[in-house]
Amino acid sequence: MAILLTGPIDNSPVNGVRPTQIVSIKVENQNAMNAATILVQGYSLITNRALYVSEQFTILPGAVATRTYFADLNSFEYVITVTGATPEDILVSFWGKNSAGSLVAAHRLVYSELFGSENFNGAAGATGATGVTGTTGLTGPTGPTGNTGATGATGLTGAIGTTGATGASGSTGATGITGATGISGVTGVTGISGSTGVTGVTGATGDTGATGLTGAVGITGATGITGASGTTGATGISGSTGVTGSTGATGDTGPTGVTGATGDTGPSGGPEGPTGATGNTGGTGAIGVTGSTGTIGATGATGATGATGATGATGATGATGATGATGTVLPDPFNVYVLQGAVGGNGTQASPFGTIQQGVTAVSPTGTVHILGGTYPIIANITINKVGITLKGYPSTIILLQAAVIPFTIIGSGVTVDGLTITSDNPYAVEFIQLGGTNHTVKNNTIFGPPQAGPSSGWVVNRGLVTQTGNMTGLLVQNNIFYSLRQPAYFNPNTTGEVISNVVYNTRGFVNDRAVMVFSGNSWGSPANAVDIALLVGTITGPPFDPISALSANNSTATIQDSR
Repeated sequence: MAILLTGPIDNSPVNGVRPTQIVSIKVENQNAMNAATILVQGYSLITNRALYVSEQFTILPGAVATRTYFADLNSFEYVITVTGATPEDILVSFWGKNSAGSLVAAHRLVYSELFGSENFNGAAGATGATGVTGTTGLTGPTGPTGNTGATGATGLTGAIGTTGATGASGSTGATGITGATGISGVTGVTGISGSTGVTGVTGATGDTGATGLTGAVGITGATGITGASGTTGATGISGSTGVTGSTGATGDTGPTGVTGATGDTGPSGGPEGPTGATGNTGGTGAIGVTGSTGTIGATGATGATGATGATGATGATGATGATGATGTVLPDPFNVYVLQGAVGGNGTQASPFGTIQQGVTAVSPTGTVHILGGTYPIIANITINKVGITLKGYPSTIILLQAAVIPFTIIGSGVTVDGLTITSDNPYAVEFIQLGGTNHTVKNNTIFGPPQAGPSSGWVVNRGLVTQTGNMTGLLVQNNIFYSLRQPAYFNPNTTGEVISNVVYNTRGFVNDRAVMVFSGNSWGSPANAVDIALLVGTITGPPFDPISALSANNSTATIQDSR
């Protein structure tokens, strides 16, 4: 990107006429491959730096474009921003012209980073082979950063060096919004189960609960053959006896089983012989009624958890689901587009309406009607009564009145008129905008009439703005240019609001007819107005109009006609 500046240009009147009345900018794209985007911004430098021109356009490879802008101001400055091509491929010249279109001055353009210097860097040469890297010296203190020079053409890319070690991973960014879930893919093969972890140590056994009631004794089965007695082991230490539960009812005794044969007795004093085979167990008697369960002892502490087994391999990712059908773009009632002469549109930017009235009808409250570049002939009134809507113009949008009708009647609340150029093919005795209601804004517009012969006292009474009597509060009129009109604005009784940073010339000035308007930061061009601000009979005394000297000083030494 490159930014070119004219710097502040003094355009003070000479013998009552400013040398430069319009400026002409010529742009040439010498790049054979790439288009460039040009942004032109003009600033009025009268009492403060106020933007009054802003246009962006594209210039194709090898193309030339010319733009002309109003410049009948005491002082101004232009900034030209170039993107999409290297700076040396874009040639720009900037010329001042008088009212007849004759050249009067060529103005210098410089890069913003080189403002005050005529030098800039040439194209970069091819990159040489990289030498052996020497030992890194101690890093000196960092000096102040110098202004960035214009970027030269990129040299040939050198051979790619060995990839350095990967740096530490940065912290994970915030998780984005989860997209819609696609069709589930086929489940991958289950990975091998990890080995089971070591079983934790068994917790200590809780205290034994009280013994429940003994159930009824079942029928005793037949006694098996008694085997030879083995050697009796040492008796273990007896544990403490738990509380004996109530004895359950004794069940019927079963028949005694056949006694098994007694094994041979070993010799006395010698080692005991092996135990005889155990006889068959008699049939189990019927189970007696179970006694009530004793209180359960406290659970012992849980043993430590064993180590987790290794995770099995991740299954293959399923196939991505099919992409859904692309939705259809529908008209947006909050952003409606208009292009003069378009036919059959639906109000989208791709297919705009053909008239402003169609746009006003279609837009929703608080929405914007985008009036794209072109000349719009007006022969019938357009009434606007939707809360909070904006009529948005562009640098080449021109409203051309061709009949003795008021082009725009604005009522209701919160309507904004922004960035229009409004004029007429003949002087008509009507205002361009009539305002009633609350909290409307008129800003960044250029409103002017065709030339009229003779003194302004005899001109047709054409006006930029007129307020409705007793029906306009909270009006803001800001950063507009008014000229070649009987009056820029006529504020009728009981109107309230502010008039800020407008440029007015070749008129009979703002008329305040018993309204309460706050004037500040306004300035006056050439030819001079008959008066700059007129206070009619019945207008209040005191603030915001008095003292008159302060009102004049706050508005670029305005000429005040005080008829109160």
